[in-house]
Amino acid sequence: MVENDFSSMLHDGNSKVWMIRDIVSSGTNFAKKGEIKDLLIFYENGTCILQSTFEIGTQTGQKGQYKADFAAKKILIQFPKETWDFSVEIKSENEISLKPATNSKTTFSMVIIPLPELVSNNQ
Repeated sequence: MVENDFSSMLHDGNSKVWMIRDIVSSGTNFAKKGEIKDLLIFYENGTCILQSTFEIGTQTGQKGQYKADFAAKKILIQFPKETWDFSVEIKSENEISLKPATNSKTTFSMVIIPLPELVSNNQ
């Protein structure tokens, strides 16, 4: 991990798929449970895609743009109908905590992790 540029951590120099492990609002975790998960895909060019594992290969997902600012420890994710404004806490290279930024209209927190292997060992 390059300490001075967490945006490269988001996209690994090309693209990277992150799974939304937690979405918390008012103390309740609304993240999908079971086999279907929501994903955030970050591309080096500032594009991002919000998509579920169920939709991969059949739908394009929700396309947006993001700006990551390491110095301010913030990320702004803009979709056509909504904007998420988060403060960033890097827990490790495998866990990022996103919390509503000061004066943000974002009403939830998220924890994202790199997409783990979702295939059962029994297959």
